[in-house]
Amino acid sequence: MSVAGLYPMIPAADADARAADVRAAVDAAQAAFPGWAATGAAERRTVLLGAAHLLEERAEALAGILRQETAGSLAWAEFNIRLAAGQLRQGAAMATRPVAELLGGGADRAGSVGREQAGVVVSFVPWNGSMVYCARAVAVTLAVGNTVLIRPSADAPVTCGIIIADVLAEAGLPPGVVNVVANDHADAPAAVEALIADPRVRRVTFTGPIGAGRVVGRLPAQRSGR
Repeated sequence: MSVAGLYPMIPAADADARAADVRAAVDAAQAAFPGWAATGAAERRTVLLGAAHLLEERAEALAGILRQETAGSLAWAEFNIRLAAGQLRQGAAMATRPVAELLGGGADRAGSVGREQAGVVVSFVPWNGSMVYCARAVAVTLAVGNTVLIRPSADAPVTCGIIIADVLAEAGLPPGVVNVVANDHADAPAAVEALIADPRVRRVTFTGPIGAGRVVGRLPAQRSGR
């Protein structure tokens, strides 16, 4: 198979998650959340920097995988990997930013505003930005102490999710903090609804087509999620 006769493609990896798999992934992310939220900022930063280093170290091999799965050019694949590593480094920098802000007060009082982790975050990643969109979706989310479920495009589950999850795990990310829920097009509606309808999912990020975005936006609104 090829696109415009220019670049060879291989079929997407088997992506067959069902509703039960979705629930298991949410279970894992929810169970991992308290421990990851309590992890120090320096440790979260170290994990993200380590994952960025692994992407760059394996750039040549990963570019080949990316080209096969998405039919992109070599230049595009290399750019995608560099930018993905940059996104992880940007997230690492966010990990050590202050999480509280002091407010003005009188002589006998003071106030502050703090930020707390939300919990489980679902990130929908499109095929045409694959690795960089995946890195962008998880970097800051992990940096501040949330856990993530990546829902990659059915057309490119390896480069839209699995690779980033693998390098994060190898860099020291604890089990359950990042999970990949991949499914084929036929199972997508049920899997997406199961993901977003779960009350333990506290935030949803989405990059993709308008029609799918409307569906994704409608479901959390029905239960006051974001």
